[in-house]
Amino acid sequence: MNSKDIIRENNEKRKLLNEENLAYYQDMLVYIRLNGGKSEQATEEVLLELLEHLIQAQEEGKSAVEIFGDDPKDYSKAIIKEIPNESNTVRIPFIAYIVVQFLAIISLVNGIVGSGMYYFFELGSSTTVVSLGSGFLIVCINLFLLYLFITFVLKWIKRSTDKKPNKWLEFLQLWLISVVMIGTFIAVSYFMPGFGSEIRFPTIAFAGIGIALYLISYMMNKKLRLTK
Repeated sequence: MNSKDIIRENNEKRKLLNEENLAYYQDMLVYIRLNGGKSEQATEEVLLELLEHLIQAQEEGKSAVEIFGDDPKDYSKAIIKEIPNESNTVRIPFIAYIVVQFLAIISLVNGIVGSGMYYFFELGSSTTVVSLGSGFLIVCINLFLLYLFITFVLKWIKRSTDKKPNKWLEFLQLWLISVVMIGTFIAVSYFMPGFGSEIRFPTIAFAGIGIALYLISYMMNKKLRLTK
């Protein structure tokens, strides 16, 4: 089975756990899945194996604590050491997919918002001048910021398994992090001085580029099953 098929099976079988065992297992699941760099296929196989073991134990009247110990984090650490690292044949296409998706969103937002501001509010211009040097640097910086953002959020979620969750506090923290990151993206584009050769084209063309990039990412995902 593909890792995505295993995840679906895991989602179904988890419904068989009682509330106590489900909470324990989900702590292990989050902790193990968020340890980046490990093979997704092997990770999901291990998680399904742990789940099936727990379901069988539950049918015999045992709890997750009796099977795995009273600290799911410590048990998960031992499990993670046994999972092999992800291969580059899987890692590189996934990174490429994320990059194309990100560029598609940026292009679509630029094209739609820029054109909308001009045609509906007479702000800005119907054409955009792009300096190739600064444009390339902006894309590189924003991709690096995206990497930092994803890494930070994953570590933040992982830390949240160590304490009792406060949904509202977690929502506000994530909202604040997202606002800061979006503001940083905008600031990089706004304050970056232009350099390099310039090209001029209609602002709405950004939307067309964004749609084309989104279709490319869609085909990548459909063919390689990166997220489904």
